[in-house]
Amino acid sequence: MSRPRARTARTAGNVQRAGGLAGLILGLASSGVAALLITLMGAVILPPLMGPMQAAGAALPWLTRAFAGGYLLVWLGPLLVVLAWRFGGPLRGVVATLIGLAPMLLGGAFAVLAMYLAVFAQAAAI
Repeated sequence: MSRPRARTARTAGNVQRAGGLAGLILGLASSGVAALLITLMGAVILPPLMGPMQAAGAALPWLTRAFAGGYLLVWLGPLLVVLAWRFGGPLRGVVATLIGLAPMLLGGAFAVLAMYLAVFAQAAAI
């Protein structure tokens, strides 16, 4: 009778480890892709949007200035995913996934809004 219980406990441990590893992979993938895209937006797309406004002496929206100065902070996302997975306890896979999705959802929305505000400010200045 102890054999099925031992097998069940061993299987549950394997499933929990697999779920934790899947959470790590999903969290790293989503936060890594978000970090790459947000860095691309901040380094390549945003400067041409800001150039004409700065040349004209117009003030940029504060959200655009904040994004231009801090878009590289998104690279903390993958680091936080690894730390959450390492020290997250029994729900570490779920926590790592949620932390990995946050840069994609929140950071992506913040980046798009910051760039659109720059475009709207240019249109208002014309």
